[in-house]
Amino acid sequence: MISGIGIDSIQVARVRRAVEKWGRPFLERLFTAEELNYCLSHADPYPSLAARFAAKEALFKALDARGLWRWCDMEVERAESGKPSVALRGSVAAFAASKGNMAFHVSLTHDHDRATAVVLAVGR
Repeated sequence: MISGIGIDSIQVARVRRAVEKWGRPFLERLFTAEELNYCLSHADPYPSLAARFAAKEALFKALDARGLWRWCDMEVERAESGKPSVALRGSVAAFAASKGNMAFHVSLTHDHDRATAVVLAVGR
């Protein structure tokens, strides 16, 4: 049973400008070490960073909640096949658990200009 859906889209240039302005502390506030390792291994990391940011925003929408959560309590993972998923920790995991036993389906897309993510929350 679908319990929530979220979508978010962001201009890649917006993420690029934020990184140029605030640097590594900005990146470390929003992304886990694993996400940064993956994204920064690309010649142009900004589309991948933007897609992960959009996924985290879409997850908030799918959970129907905004909170004072740490961005790093949500991690976009990538299977060998390339399929994305989300891993939850800390207060985000606790909040999601309070809403029932849910699984999340994630879809990411990006190009040079824009990144978009959709998260579907499904009751198990």
